[in-house]
Amino acid sequence: MKKRKIIEKVMLGVISSLAIVSAIPIFAIIINIYSEGARHLTLDFLIDLPPPPVGGGDGGIGPALVGSLILTSLAVAIGGSIGFFTGLYLSEFSHTRLAQYTQIFLQIMVEFPTIIIGLFAYMVLVAPLKRFNALAGAFALSIVIIPYIALNVREAYRSIPHALKEAAFSLGVSAPIAYLRILLSTARRGVLTALLIGMAKAAGETAPLLLTILGTTFTYFGGLDQPINAIPLLIYNFALSPYERWHQVAWGAAAALLTIILTIFIISRLIVREVKI
Repeated sequence: MKKRKIIEKVMLGVISSLAIVSAIPIFAIIINIYSEGARHLTLDFLIDLPPPPVGGGDGGIGPALVGSLILTSLAVAIGGSIGFFTGLYLSEFSHTRLAQYTQIFLQIMVEFPTIIIGLFAYMVLVAPLKRFNALAGAFALSIVIIPYIALNVREAYRSIPHALKEAAFSLGVSAPIAYLRILLSTARRGVLTALLIGMAKAAGETAPLLLTILGTTFTYFGGLDQPINAIPLLIYNFALSPYERWHQVAWGAAAALLTIILTIFIISRLIVREVKI
């Protein structure tokens, strides 16, 4: 008995240590980003145009910030809608062959290279229009986030007890009302988590944007059929540049992007409470 307790304490210590070790890279990244970029997070930095490589003022990330908000909103609106209903179908009709094949396809898409999705969006929306455009970027990002949202929505609806589902349909309401109003109120935490994962994925993706939006560094949003910039693309371009001033802007942009994602996540966790069954 004593030996068993010793083994239990040792294993608990090992597991706790591994959990701490796994969290260290995350906190190290956050600390590194804020230590380098937090000092740039001012109102002027968020609304100003990027600075020239040499001369001029400090500049900011205005066009990229606006572009990221537009692209992320469109991607979540498109990909979130498709992903939500796909996940709902996978949860409630998992016995069908279509659902089984769809689930396999979505799991493959999670590991799919996003640069290929960007190439597909290029062929569909960039090449025909003969110019890079915001719609192509949003389209590519929506494809990227569909599997993440669908698979998490599936798990959210699967977690609802079968008795509660029977109670919802026993009210005599139609299936859409049962799924989208009654049962959604129970699964809303999981659904919100799915949308947050999709939003974070869309906001941080760079590869699909390289082939779709081009990146308009010194101009604001001019329309869905025009090129646009985004924070991840700005970070990529400025970090690879030989100019120290642009390196500082890239650090500030990284801190701004991280702040947006963390703020949305924290506020959503505070507002949406878990339903007790």
